[in-house]
Amino acid sequence: MTFAEDATDEMFAMAMNSHGKTFEKVNRGSRGEHPALHMLAMSGEPLTPGRISDALGVSPGRVSAILDRLEKKGLVVRETDPSNRRNVLVTITDDGREQERRLFEEIRSRFIHVFEHMGEEHTRQFIERCKEFGMYMRDEGLPAPPVGPPCKTP
Repeated sequence: MTFAEDATDEMFAMAMNSHGKTFEKVNRGSRGEHPALHMLAMSGEPLTPGRISDALGVSPGRVSAILDRLEKKGLVVRETDPSNRRNVLVTITDDGREQERRLFEEIRSRFIHVFEHMGEEHTRQFIERCKEFGMYMRDEGLPAPPVGPPCKTP
């Protein structure tokens, strides 16, 4: 077996054992309410559910369920587009912006805590390897990750 096959098997094993819950949380978190809120907060303008669906890589039905939950919590508002009544526009509320900011700070704090434990050298190596891994994955024709950090404070 080659080193690449060994590494792949190790990655799959991590995803399946107790660490798998961590990977599962990260994956699930990248397709739920917070990324939708983040998109709306960063867009500066209302977005259509279709645009949110495309950007998150989830089905329109999944986006509809996410928007239903966000709307019930008062974090977004859906309105008919006045320039094209067939379209729905989604706007983040002030409460939604505050919720997105709090969620981002919570995630950021967790990352900082982990990186402090890893130490500067290992953290820098980890970041460089992740960048390199992403580059190779894009070269294989897989979808590119979003540009920039996963979240930024307005």
